[in-house]
Amino acid sequence: MIHARKVHLNLAKSSQQLFELDPDAALEIGNGWILGAGTPTHPVISNGAFRTDDEVDPEEFLTAARVFFGERRRGFSVWAQAGVKEDRDLIATAEAGGLQSVYEMPEMILERRAKERPLPGGVELRRVASAAEASEYWQVAVLAYSSLGFPARTFGSYTNHGGLYVGNVAAFLAYQDGKPVSIAMSIVSDRVAGIYWVGSVAEARGRGLGWTVTAAAVNAGFELGAEIASLQASPMGASLYSAMGFETVFTYRLLMAPPPEASTGSGA
Repeated sequence: MIHARKVHLNLAKSSQQLFELDPDAALEIGNGWILGAGTPTHPVISNGAFRTDDEVDPEEFLTAARVFFGERRRGFSVWAQAGVKEDRDLIATAEAGGLQSVYEMPEMILERRAKERPLPGGVELRRVASAAEASEYWQVAVLAYSSLGFPARTFGSYTNHGGLYVGNVAAFLAYQDGKPVSIAMSIVSDRVAGIYWVGSVAEARGRGLGWTVTAAAVNAGFELGAEIASLQASPMGASLYSAMGFETVFTYRLLMAPPPEASTGSGA
């Protein structure tokens, strides 16, 4: 499938960079996979397994994941590409092994720069360039994603703030009357600008700020050498991304393995 491998590699490598923002996260970069366990224990949001080589046997990959997360008494989720032939074996093996499908989201791409709109009144757009601005970025994320059920700890562990302004990352903050209210970032790898953690606080929604920060992140990604932009759309964001010209190319399916005590019944 066109672009599927590149956008999946960008997701895996970008997730690695995001895990590295958490000084207490654990990572295993295997021969064909990336496993990451963040400080939070949530098995879907903060503990992920990514196969990065389609030729790696799915049983080998899943065994490595069970060992890695099992040592930490964690559940985890495998990010699989539904409808992409290279991941049919992975999905089948995961389901046969008892992993449960818990969430799906469209993988969307844009093959050109995004149209930028004039800033709404009272709005200032900044590219994150300091630890203080990075801290504000994650404060907005806490507020923006609470409505989707994300625990605040998801973002509270991202304290290596310099990772938001390294060479392949462009993160943006929109301020309304001096208050940070909207965010988006681009992480570039494999000629793909992965757009991550887009959100606005509740009181700032409906003012076009989602378009503003997303377009800034997309275009910064192209300036950093990307040929396409890629994102995994939440239900709240899908209509915005479609209006911007993003098109769905496949669906990500998250397959969850529970923590060891939950699967064996030995936990309290």
